[in-house]
Amino acid sequence: MVLVGLSIGAFHEPSFNSANSGLTDDSVGVADVEDDTFVWVALSGGGTRAAAMAWEALEELRKVRLNVVRGNELVESNLAEEIDYISGISGGSFAAVAWALYRDEPDVFRKKFLEENIERKLVFELLWPAWRPFALASRNYSRINIAAEFYDREIFDGVTFSDLPSRPKLRIHATDLALGSRFTFSDDDFRKIGSDLSTYPVAYACAASSAFPVALSPLTLINHGETKTTQELLDTDRVYRRLTRNARRDVLADLKRQGREHYNDKANAFVHLADGGIVDNQGLGALLDEFDTAGEINKRLANSLVPLKRLILINVNAGVSPENSLSKSNRPPGISAVVGHTMVASMDILSARRWMRIKDFVRELYKPKIDGVDIPSLRNLERPYTIEINFRNLRDSDLRSQCNNLPTSFALDREQLQLIDQVVPILLHEDPEMQRLIDSVSSSRQQ
Repeated sequence: MVLVGLSIGAFHEPSFNSANSGLTDDSVGVADVEDDTFVWVALSGGGTRAAAMAWEALEELRKVRLNVVRGNELVESNLAEEIDYISGISGGSFAAVAWALYRDEPDVFRKKFLEENIERKLVFELLWPAWRPFALASRNYSRINIAAEFYDREIFDGVTFSDLPSRPKLRIHATDLALGSRFTFSDDDFRKIGSDLSTYPVAYACAASSAFPVALSPLTLINHGETKTTQELLDTDRVYRRLTRNARRDVLADLKRQGREHYNDKANAFVHLADGGIVDNQGLGALLDEFDTAGEINKRLANSLVPLKRLILINVNAGVSPENSLSKSNRPPGISAVVGHTMVASMDILSARRWMRIKDFVRELYKPKIDGVDIPSLRNLERPYTIEINFRNLRDSDLRSQCNNLPTSFALDREQLQLIDQVVPILLHEDPEMQRLIDSVSSSRQQ
């Protein structure tokens, strides 16, 4: 496991001083609201398959031209340039971070990650640890340290969160094993454990997000700070106060309230993080949270000084559906097959329901405009766009079959990468919501 505060390797303990951090509850994560377009992109898990699909999708978004009103000017831009938030899970987390770092040099990430056999290199690192014998003698050093250091050295060059550009805002998700809930590498979640995200290496966040159980051990953070009384929490934590108020009638609010109480209790001295896909393989739960009363999307929708014209939510889902052969044999499946099928099936169903709920939310928020209710902040709003890039939407059955049999690993061969590069533009431009957006942009330019 990785402990914040170890002096082993390239990791250093972040320190936190809320007095000079420049962040308050009201300012955390507030998006750039100086234009009339808000774009959120969610990148799913799925190893290199997910990273390659995400990267090709992001590059393709550059080709979607649109004009935005920024200040008092009409500015020519493109959809990729207008991304406000980008979230990543597991394999998608590597593409999310890389987009923040290398989007102006797209070949860098392709050569460092997509075209490399990361799995083979990582196995070599794990099986040939002779250069770190003293570190491995420590109980606080394990496979996840080796993976994180490898990513830090070979892919991200020691970059920390403070080195990232301010836009798009990055959200990398892992799973807190104690709570069975999402942990996000964000200022807010690091504040809960009394720590400072800015000094944290992005490679370690990706390692946590992709720490698939058994293959890699959990990544562990130290929960710093002193326990506050319940009254102190209510007095100082605006979000906790709201969750407490809503807990009796909203089970999700109650679960979030319990989570904040868990981190506040410093008897829970450690936070053990594993693959984000365990609880949310597409990052859609995080996107749903944004429709909460304190969420960034609602904040943006309520801003009447710069009325929003376009709300664009893009779901890049690298999930696959290989042929199911379980029912073709009289032999009961083994443990690994049972675990794999139940996890994948249940997560796919949950993710599908979350995506449907997101669509329901955007329909509801647009309903007042349909009904003719004049809300100043929504006066210019077009019907929000929910765009999905998903292999199952391929019309060509042969291409769909090939994609559904792509492996979940950290290695793809040249033909597999070429297949993803071929189908992603098709998926993007055949999506009805993307076509509606393109038609809207085209119509706006003609006016």
